[in-house]
Amino acid sequence: MLLFLSLLQFTLCFLSQLTLMHIMSPISLLKKWIEEEKKLGVPNPQQAVLSTATLTAVPHSRIVAIREINEDSLIFFTQKGTRKVQELLSNPVASFTFWFEMSSREIIFEGVVNPLFPEENKTYWDSYPREAQIRFYSYAETSSNPIASKEILERKKCSVELEYQNSPLPVSEFYCGFRFKPHRIVFYSYRTDELSDVVEYVQQGLGWGSQILSP
Repeated sequence: MLLFLSLLQFTLCFLSQLTLMHIMSPISLLKKWIEEEKKLGVPNPQQAVLSTATLTAVPHSRIVAIREINEDSLIFFTQKGTRKVQELLSNPVASFTFWFEMSSREIIFEGVVNPLFPEENKTYWDSYPREAQIRFYSYAETSSNPIASKEILERKKCSVELEYQNSPLPVSEFYCGFRFKPHRIVFYSYRTDELSDVVEYVQQGLGWGSQILSP
């Protein structure tokens, strides 16, 4: 009888995980985990580590804000001339890693990126708060380059505020966005007292195939 109950519990556990894999798209699951992390007190969990590489396979990682999550893509923005942009334009293969500290969860995205069209950049730029636009103008031209002191950026900020005090700020020539389209996504739910859950999604045509992986 005990053996039967153990087998039944194992089967129900497996079916529960299997059901989750089939009824939710990976993007829906990402959004769900983000919302659950917010409820646990994390103010902005919609950030991820973007990893890129040069043509000679030298890796580079940094945290970026994910501005939009769509069913087939993630959208983020940065400054032209930065190392990440140079690497993405020459080698568009990239990965994103989300880490949700409060719930001990991780998601790894693998895919390719494409630059957004100018009109898309403008749409997002126009949605930014004015203060954020001014800050971008202040550092975008010198981003990732050495500067003599932070005062250079402060002076630039004051100059921009004065120049555009009575008018909207046009899209900065250094502002650019990218659309990341994943083809593989792996979800990890870490557990200290039992086996962790790992689910892999792989793009298959217009949809996704999924399977459980051993931790």
